[in-house]
Amino acid sequence: MKKILFISHDANRAGAQILLLRFLKKLKHLPDYQFKILLKHGGGLIREFEKLAPVYHWSHSYNRRRVSRLLNRESYQDYVLREIRNEGYDLVVSNTVTNGELLSQIKPLVNCPIITYAHEMPMGIAMYTDPSSFNQTLRHSDYYWACSDAQRTVYIDRFGINPEAISVLPSLMPEGAWQIRTEESTVKQIRQLLEIPDHARVVGSVGTLDWRKGIDVFVQLARLSDPDTHFVWVGGHETQVEYHMMTEDLRRLELLHRVHLVPHSDRPYDYMAAFDVFAMTSREEPYPLVVLEAAMLGKPIVCFAASGGAPDFVESDAGFVCDYLDAASMSTFLSQLLKNESLRVSMGLAAREKVITRHDDDRAMRAFVQLLEQHLS
Repeated sequence: MKKILFISHDANRAGAQILLLRFLKKLKHLPDYQFKILLKHGGGLIREFEKLAPVYHWSHSYNRRRVSRLLNRESYQDYVLREIRNEGYDLVVSNTVTNGELLSQIKPLVNCPIITYAHEMPMGIAMYTDPSSFNQTLRHSDYYWACSDAQRTVYIDRFGINPEAISVLPSLMPEGAWQIRTEESTVKQIRQLLEIPDHARVVGSVGTLDWRKGIDVFVQLARLSDPDTHFVWVGGHETQVEYHMMTEDLRRLELLHRVHLVPHSDRPYDYMAAFDVFAMTSREEPYPLVVLEAAMLGKPIVCFAASGGAPDFVESDAGFVCDYLDAASMSTFLSQLLKNESLRVSMGLAAREKVITRHDDDRAMRAFVQLLEQHLS
């Protein structure tokens, strides 16, 4: 029985955490592996993690109270570190690059490799961690998993990672993604809800409202588009400063009537089904799951070169790859797809076929297990 410790920086409902949870749900059914989970912070997925394995809560106050009677004068974090030291793990897998300070404490306690499963590109690293913590991640990680070839190249070129020490792990599709379909009744309901005319075409995107996601580019695409094209952004919240800034831009550009900002939804696929084309405006994404979800719905994708993993997927058959941040070029390609139904359909079908071929659950899980075994041996 091989013992593995998986570390997650939190249990929030976000891409990296959901992806780890998906892999662990499948790993639980394999009898050769026993694992525990360390959550650095809490979040809405705590119970989901606890269903799979014993969980250490590094800074979760509820759990500290629950075990306080066991600790005497020992701090709860010292208790967790002692448990990790005594467990005799064969492998430690840290999800995201933000756990550097934690790895610095764990490294002396284990006699096994530490893998960092990296989900961040340079902008994300700057946003979500500080240089000291990131340097500790680099210092204490023996191996790395990247989400795409593009991300792997960045880590080699920018951060000096040994090419032999970093591998690409194909992403699992989000739970339920294989069942999503474009239902005409759903498309009709969404168009009615957003008051989109029957004759209008729809360009859509999904993501949080922040600069890294290219919300400013999305506004520019609407400004450059034909007046009968509507734009839908799904994600973020009306309380965000970015929402009000974006709304003010749209008001001044007189575009509020055809650019629709939809707050975060538990059913984004319903909105995506109403898109004719998916606009991936992000400045960087290691390997965006929303692109795979759009592909499952048969939507062609337009994205930027040098933005991470999206161009690796789109290539020349599932949409178009534009020069980095060239909104005019992206607008031209969007217009071409919106006006040419046969091209739109053929590229959408190619995208769907590609995601089925490359991201089959069994294929991704085989790669996951092979990487585990490679570092366990």
